[in-house]
Amino acid sequence: MKKFIALLLLVLMQFIFIPVPKAHAYSNPATVPLLTATNFAALAATAVSSPLLGTVLNNGDLGINAGCTDFPAPCTTPGTKGTVIGGVIHNEDGVATTGQTDASAAVTNIGGRTADTTLLAQLGGQSLTQGVYEVPAAATNLTGDLTLNGDANSVFIFHLTSTLITDSGSRVVLGAGVQPCNVFWKVDSSATFNGTTKFVGTVLAHTSVTFPGGGATLNGRVIAQTGAITFNNTTINKSSCSADNTFNFPSCPLSTPGDKAHYTTGNHQVIGGSVLSGSDDVYSLENNNFLQCFCPAVGTGGIQTNWLRSDNPVAGFPFFVNGTQWNLGNVTYAAQNINFTCQSTPTSSNNGYNNNFNNGYNNGYNNNFNGYNNNYNNNYNNGYNNNYNNNFNNGFSSW
Repeated sequence: MKKFIALLLLVLMQFIFIPVPKAHAYSNPATVPLLTATNFAALAATAVSSPLLGTVLNNGDLGINAGCTDFPAPCTTPGTKGTVIGGVIHNEDGVATTGQTDASAAVTNIGGRTADTTLLAQLGGQSLTQGVYEVPAAATNLTGDLTLNGDANSVFIFHLTSTLITDSGSRVVLGAGVQPCNVFWKVDSSATFNGTTKFVGTVLAHTSVTFPGGGATLNGRVIAQTGAITFNNTTINKSSCSADNTFNFPSCPLSTPGDKAHYTTGNHQVIGGSVLSGSDDVYSLENNNFLQCFCPAVGTGGIQTNWLRSDNPVAGFPFFVNGTQWNLGNVTYAAQNINFTCQSTPTSSNNGYNNNFNNGYNNGYNNNFNGYNNNYNNNYNNGYNNNYNNNFNNGFSSW
């Protein structure tokens, strides 16, 4: 009997359906227009400070509407605990004011959208695709990893109805192709990024933004609409979408020497290759882009390198590096190599012409001249012709 019951249960289990959770697929929302606010790595309504040394804002501006300390002039109280690389500081000026106006418009834009769903307050451990999400209040909103999957066009919008608080060591992880510029966080109160948080996206906090503990990294930008921003050994890498960085590069060779670098000989490094011998010119272009034209010492097979200023990898540009190692500054570049034909040097052609001219025309002329003189007058030939030939040869040939 027991065996029969066990067998019956085994058969019944084949017909029991156990539902498997499915990932929701929402339509891709339109991106949030930031207007001039996109130029900022950090923008605060009141004060900006960095009590701990080592804060760096990369590739974007710092804007303050009332009071700045720990950063260089024109901050109200200049200091060296914070630096801005690849951007400028707007301290209580019209640019900062306009940036805040545009940031408020972005907040209004997000507020007018209907959420696709309300998430658990704890975002850690979740894996999401594109969409508009509402996040309720919690003691902490991120412990561990939040993963965002999609492609370069996927847009993620989060509306936190209260605070945004992360634990130290928490991360926002982007799947292949997802861009930080397409991630937005509207925070109805304040945002706090504890310790070594690694965060992604544009954070629009109604009140303040703080980085307690030190060591946090944020790829995007932080904006405090009514309060202050307090950094502590924080790194902000302002993000821009790849589509914003399209640029039409000229073609090598150019008719003028490179203004950034100009070498007619020597050994030079080409990205993605070994050290090569030849000439190398680097040209400064608009929008902090650069063009490199390398021609080998032997042959005409040149390499053109297009250096595109970008905060993110770009399709068609297989290299993505920090510009410091290439003497292009402490900002990131996408780079690509293109083959081109170098102009051949005219040296051998000129030498051939000169030799033929001197040896052919001069010697032939002299020989004929000598023959003519020999037929007419030996004394004339030996006296006048030798003098003439010597003077003619020495003078004309050396020219």
